[in-house]
Amino acid sequence: MNIGEFFTRSRRLLTHSKRPDRKEIWLTVRITAIGILVIGLVGFLIHILFTVIIPTA
Repeated sequence: MNIGEFFTRSRRLLTHSKRPDRKEIWLTVRITAIGILVIGLVGFLIHILFTVIIPTA
């Protein structure tokens, strides 16, 4: 693929794509927030496991 074909395909993609509506944006925000919370909770539980339950000598 040469540079001209790349720009042609990119322009075609941008003309056919649409902006997400408010509902799609909020769904993405909620899913991302839930993922961040789950990863943080797992990290916190691992931290508690190694500091309280299995203390180092």
